[in-house]
Amino acid sequence: MNDEEQQLRQALKRATETDPAPPAFAAVWSRAEADYARSKRRYTWIATAAAIVAVVVVGLKVSTPVPDEPSYIEMAELLDTTSWTAPSDVLMPEYQFDIYEDLPAVPRSTKPVEGALL
Repeated sequence: MNDEEQQLRQALKRATETDPAPPAFAAVWSRAEADYARSKRRYTWIATAAAIVAVVVVGLKVSTPVPDEPSYIEMAELLDTTSWTAPSDVLMPEYQFDIYEDLPAVPRSTKPVEGALL
């Protein structure tokens, strides 16, 4: 027999070996409870650390005075010098009259005595 056959035989023997008996339920349950308690302690510690960091950050933010920012631009000047027009305003005709105040009289096509125009 050569080495390849020997290695194949050993691999086949390891693959066909029966598994040992499963662990008892009590052992599995106690290990699961221990893992849960450990993860709960870890999350509690992380949440506590995050809360402490948040309190420190808020405390530092509140305790540092905010300097008054100088106002270089007066709001009245800004509103007087800026304007907005629609891009389609160049397509509109020039202002001729105010339609709400200068509405021309609508010419009547018939006199009221003669009836409707049909």
